[in-house]
Amino acid sequence: MRETLLIALREYKQYIFSRGFLLFLIMFPLGIVGGGAAVGLLEKNRPARTFVVYDETGAYTDEIDREIERNHMRAAIAAWDAYLVFASNPDALERKLIPAPFSPSSPIIGRIDAFKAAGGFEAAHDAVAAYLKNGAPEFTPPKRSFFRAPLPDDVNDSASIAEVMDLLRPYLLDEQRLYGEHTQASGKLFAAVLIPKNFGADPDAASAEYWSRNLTDPALRSSISRALDAALQREAVARLGLSASVLDDISDINAPMGTFRPDKAPGEAELGIKDRIEMAMPAALTYMLLIVIFGVGNLLLTNTIEERSNKIVEVLLSSVTADQLMLGKLIGIGAVGLTLPAIFIIGGLIASLVVASGNEVTLGVMAALFSSNLFGIYLFYFVCAYVIFAMIFLAIGAVSNSLQDAQSYMGPVMLLVFAPTPFMVLVFQNPNGLIASILTWIPLYTPYAVMLRAASDPPLWEIVGATALMLAFAFFLMRVMGRIFRQAILQASPPKARDLWRLARPEK
Repeated sequence: MRETLLIALREYKQYIFSRGFLLFLIMFPLGIVGGGAAVGLLEKNRPARTFVVYDETGAYTDEIDREIERNHMRAAIAAWDAYLVFASNPDALERKLIPAPFSPSSPIIGRIDAFKAAGGFEAAHDAVAAYLKNGAPEFTPPKRSFFRAPLPDDVNDSASIAEVMDLLRPYLLDEQRLYGEHTQASGKLFAAVLIPKNFGADPDAASAEYWSRNLTDPALRSSISRALDAALQREAVARLGLSASVLDDISDINAPMGTFRPDKAPGEAELGIKDRIEMAMPAALTYMLLIVIFGVGNLLLTNTIEERSNKIVEVLLSSVTADQLMLGKLIGIGAVGLTLPAIFIIGGLIASLVVASGNEVTLGVMAALFSSNLFGIYLFYFVCAYVIFAMIFLAIGAVSNSLQDAQSYMGPVMLLVFAPTPFMVLVFQNPNGLIASILTWIPLYTPYAVMLRAASDPPLWEIVGATALMLAFAFFLMRVMGRIFRQAILQASPPKARDLWRLARPEK
């Protein structure tokens, strides 16, 4: 056993103290910070979309302007609420000291109008100044995403839709630029909206036309569509003899609805943040399990091939047996596999604690992970999945002198590793359905399926039976792959695929 542990310690130290791993430890937090900064920079420099509207009816341009303005205010108020959670004292939020409409709440139309009537963001910052943390930065509203520019001078108000489109086509194709007030510096026209005279809600009415070269960004088209929907709804409300503002009041009505679980005590049945995190945690752990198993399996494969091709394995086998070498590699690389998620968890915990607003989420994650059985389940099925796939990778390494030799085996193995990926969403959404049961009873995928079903109380008999089958399969695989490893590891030339059956048979 001592020799096995020495091999395991050697394998572990070889990777943990390697330059690549240490570089990873440095790059991991920098990558998180840099990724967040990059997203913020990209969002800050996202180009504003300029569009024009040709409205033959003369009734819908103002509606489009109103919808574009509300969308901008809705996004800006959502950013303001996030700013308050980050920059204000938690006590002020808990005691609800920040006055409405500046306190965090849903950005409904009523709040948007009240926010603007109260003085906008300048007044909002003055109202919350006494509740901000020391050194908190000032709030910067997000820039506008869309600008409606006036029609070019050469577009005649009396022209037909077809004639207007012919005149606008060079602008949409970047052959001509817009100039004048409310036009972006680039002068590029992103889209044109054409509304014919007989546009309306009637089934026989003509449709509005949205023209743009970039149809992969649906944000502007969605805003225009919502604006026209609202305009037609206002017309319908007016025909009923009601005020147009009634529609805004009705759209602000949200039915309050709580979510409860019947398997909990009446006073604790309503879902909180811990319960929601606990529901999502199995999916996150399953994804981590898949990535880690694939990562450490590759480490095991490349390490075995390198030692075999460089004749290091011959030196090692002069001091230990093939079984001790194989078991030591499994333990050492497995410890590396457990170190990676430990670093992710600790790093995420530290990063969340640095931000005061992350405490509630962090505590929910920690409670879901350690106060339930999820952590123990993850450790158990990590070991099982690791043993199954690690033995396959070890055997491939033992029969390969180079990565090129291993490629012929790696294709089918990759298909096996990632085959359940398309079904994970189905299992997560219906953890006790047919697909979940089928995957649970396939030993290769039992760890993933059980992890996804862990928080949904699957039938105990099914989990116990499938786990027993998985353990029997893992034991069988260790025996078979162990024989291949022992008999092939010292062969000078890699055996052919047809020889694997001979190597897997019991030694006589």
